[in-house]
Amino acid sequence: MWTLIGEVGALGLAVAFTSPVSVVTVIVLLSMPSGRRRGIAFLVGWLLAIAVIGAIMVFVLHGQDFSSRSSTPSRAASALEIVLGSLLLAWAVVSYRRRDPSSGEGSTPKWLLRIQDTHWLIGIAVGALMLSYGLSLAAASEILKANVSRLDAGVALAVFTVASMLTVAVPIVAVVAAPERSEERLATWKAWLLGNSRTVGLVLLMIVAAALIVRGASDLIG
Repeated sequence: MWTLIGEVGALGLAVAFTSPVSVVTVIVLLSMPSGRRRGIAFLVGWLLAIAVIGAIMVFVLHGQDFSSRSSTPSRAASALEIVLGSLLLAWAVVSYRRRDPSSGEGSTPKWLLRIQDTHWLIGIAVGALMLSYGLSLAAASEILKANVSRLDAGVALAVFTVASMLTVAVPIVAVVAAPERSEERLATWKAWLLGNSRTVGLVLLMIVAAALIVRGASDLIG
């Protein structure tokens, strides 16, 4: 069980630190009218997306034989990890090659600025869409292959959830805890993230994606 906790926790941290765009999105939402509501709605959408994955994992797929490497469900889960890892790796490599290191600070995506004129509840949909589904499904695959009880599966999913939302929750906590100082602080974070973190995030994502491919191939061949 502790091995599983470590694996899904690591995948959760991978979600948190390879998604700088998600953090920028939260910061921009917080700077809009009804910013706190928008930020919290984003977090709710993020959690709902993980909850849907968890519900399918616990109530639909749980009980199938994912523990044996020779079983059809287990081989399917391992193949899924290879596919997800390959897609993530390809996307990260293409994005890395298309980046412009000389451009300096990036700009806020135009689609995000258009949200300002919408209802704050739209933040729920934004949060659900911004979740890294590739890594989230990989975490679900690891939990299924561990063949643990529903309770342990729920605990593992909770660990993944908490780890995945660390970076997106920090700006919200900053605004709630110290609203008088949050505007300047968030502007500083946003500038740094737009200017520096994309390359780091893509490199980390390549490493995680390669690890998923190796892990899935090892389970499939073994």
